[in-house]
Amino acid sequence: MTQYTKKAFITGAAKGLGRATAVALSTSGYKTILTDMDPVKLAETQKIIEDAGGSAVSYLLDVSDKKQIESVLMQAIKDEKKIDAFVNNAGIGGKMAPFHEMKDEDWDKVIAVNLSSVFYCLKFQLKILLDQGGGSIVNVASLAGKKGVTLGSHYSASKHGVIGLTKSAAVEYGARNIRVNAICPSFVETDIISAIPDPVLEFVANYRVPLKRLGRPEEVANAIKFMLSDDASYMNGHSLVLDGGMDAG
Repeated sequence: MTQYTKKAFITGAAKGLGRATAVALSTSGYKTILTDMDPVKLAETQKIIEDAGGSAVSYLLDVSDKKQIESVLMQAIKDEKKIDAFVNNAGIGGKMAPFHEMKDEDWDKVIAVNLSSVFYCLKFQLKILLDQGGGSIVNVASLAGKKGVTLGSHYSASKHGVIGLTKSAAVEYGARNIRVNAICPSFVETDIISAIPDPVLEFVANYRVPLKRLGRPEEVANAIKFMLSDDASYMNGHSLVLDGGMDAG
């Protein structure tokens, strides 16, 4: 079994970027604390990690419920005694619609899951890290947090907000040995882009991305692993774009 020296708490760990991040961290010395609202997929992630010789524990968590966020984080720190790193990854794409046709319930859901959850996660995570004397947090934002998104005003607004929360936390807590950063992927091969028609994704890959392909979850996970590591010890308040060069042109 892999010997772990640190512990990392990950939201949305049942699949996609969350699962890839959990696996990447588990193979580099972290015990992973997995959270998600899908018990079946969450158990799959834990089994993948354990089958590879890593260590993981799981908690059910609906990040749209702030009371659950607090209770799960408090239980996790009680069980594990110390948590060195947090990855706030859970998020949804939401139903696409023009501004004037956006339903209130669709706006509210995306903001609750993508933005408000990050605020409440940070609120309690920062308390934990203050008590411990430091640590590192990565929030999963998006390239959409730096640009406008056609038919995705709710998603874009939520990810802009995540970047804002990241910067605010970084400047408030940097002096307390707490680093807070965000990662901003573009189109990555996960379920969150499943609502986008294949011809659109093919166009993006072939004509918008200089590398001529979509991103892979493992590539984002490896970047998150770096951002949490001591190799990135002077990175704070940064929003790292990972888009194959899409935003460069």
